[in-house]
Amino acid sequence: MTLARLEEILDRIRSARIGIAGDFCLDAYWEIDTGEPEISLETGKPTHGVRSQRYAPGGAGNVACNLAALGTGTVRAFGVIGCDMFGRELESLLRQKGIDTSGLIAQERDWETPVYAKPYRAEAEGERIDFGRWNTMGSESTLCPRILQALPSLGAFVVNQQLAPGIHSAAMIRALNSCAHGNPGVPFVLDARTMNGSFTGMTSKLNAKEAARLAAAPGAASGGNATPLPAETLRQATLTIAERTGKPVFVTRGDEGILLYDGIRFSDIPALPLDDPVDTVGAGDTAVSAIAACLAAGGTPAEAGELANLAAAVTVKKLKETGAATPEEILRVAQAGGGFR
Repeated sequence: MTLARLEEILDRIRSARIGIAGDFCLDAYWEIDTGEPEISLETGKPTHGVRSQRYAPGGAGNVACNLAALGTGTVRAFGVIGCDMFGRELESLLRQKGIDTSGLIAQERDWETPVYAKPYRAEAEGERIDFGRWNTMGSESTLCPRILQALPSLGAFVVNQQLAPGIHSAAMIRALNSCAHGNPGVPFVLDARTMNGSFTGMTSKLNAKEAARLAAAPGAASGGNATPLPAETLRQATLTIAERTGKPVFVTRGDEGILLYDGIRFSDIPALPLDDPVDTVGAGDTAVSAIAACLAAGGTPAEAGELANLAAAVTVKKLKETGAATPEEILRVAQAGGGFR
């Protein structure tokens, strides 16, 4: 891809319309005071003060924010939040980014807004506190019609699965698969943490370990320290997934870049060389948003992979945050070291 073509795609993204259905979460960062704790007069137990707090959209919310940062003309969010203060904060944060939240459902019963609360003492993250682990999806009859109504006006659609359980009940999965097959002109891009095998008719974005597990490749392991699969084994796993879904497959491999199978051939899209330190938290969200935005702008799968690598090269250099990449940052990276001309 030339620099001129990259600029053209980024410009076209400004008029793209993209929807995202998924698990909208809230990341909470609480800085705990490290001084001597006060003793509660009521209980006699030590209390721990929070010096500062900040909140950011997570899960599908972070994907939506990445799409907004890319300059996407319209980003529409479809999901479920709770009737609680965290849900109100999450919706407010999304709106501040210019994201259309009219597709978010506030479910009154059996749903707490999913929150990842992360207490920090100095630089050390403490034991995380999670909200929303026992949610029960009950809003399919309201959410699915909103998605169906929006689809004709969208240029791409992202399906995010972060939680189990989350919004992806059996009924929700059937509805989204039906939408993907019934709207062949709209690229559906799937980023599922544990339920990849439940969806069909969608372009897949997954990492090497997920691809190996999904395809039941020999040597695949569930742990985080698994030995990297041989290149040919990973290619076979990717091909197995593509044969099942009937769509392209993007496999992210960290500093080895992206392996793409576009339905005809494989492409190895190299990552940009980066110096330490890097923070890869949220890089997958950046990649899937860039892929969807590029496809919505009329780019090819290969161009989508290149844009994903460029965007990820921006965000992994943003330490201690799930960063997003703007068009200006992407162009600077491309001009500085991306091999673009």
